[in-house]
Amino acid sequence: MSIDNLKDIKRKTLSTIVYEDLKTAIINGEIEPGTQLKENEIGQQLNVSATPVREAFRRLASEGLIKIIPWRGAIVQSFNEKEMEDVYACRESLEVLVIQLAIDNIDEVGLQQLEELVDQSLETIDATEFYEINTSIHNVLLKYANNQMLEKLLSQISEIVLHDRNFSSYSLIRKQEIYQEHKDIIEAVAEKDVAKAESAIRTHIRNGFNYIKSYKKIEGNSN
Repeated sequence: MSIDNLKDIKRKTLSTIVYEDLKTAIINGEIEPGTQLKENEIGQQLNVSATPVREAFRRLASEGLIKIIPWRGAIVQSFNEKEMEDVYACRESLEVLVIQLAIDNIDEVGLQQLEELVDQSLETIDATEFYEINTSIHNVLLKYANNQMLEKLLSQISEIVLHDRNFSSYSLIRKQEIYQEHKDIIEAVAEKDVAKAESAIRTHIRNGFNYIKSYKKIEGNSN
């Protein structure tokens, strides 16, 4: 291995660190949609050169989280209602496919995992923990769907809507709705009732989109 290769490894590592730090901040809402990101400022804050920042920007842009603007750096992506509607429509179709595949593969262990997670979601009062449990429920179903391409597609879509989905965790009313929606999904999966499970997951995704849509309208009116 040459010295040049060692430098490449170090640069890739720094790029990954910058990428993960920025991605986490965007997803958690610490960096809001519409925020301009400048290579030199990010580099100074993280004590790295412009190169790993630039590489991190490219990765984030490929995932739809930021938009690169020549000579100006990048802007954290924001989506209008039509764009979010399109994203959620795609997500709904993919989640239905997850249900169709998982319902044939899931066993008692998987069902028990789902039931325990749903119970935990009702008990927790921590918004971040609730959000993580919510995500884990979908990941269990995705695991039993056993389709890597489906997993990749859903991962890409989820990264686009993660910031918006976080809002759901802070609403007590929505939290209770999500709990019941998950109960309905799991009940249908346990019964091996595909039609019922499909209907339940569609309701869950559509209610999530409607909540985000109403939240954004309220937020917009308050500004």
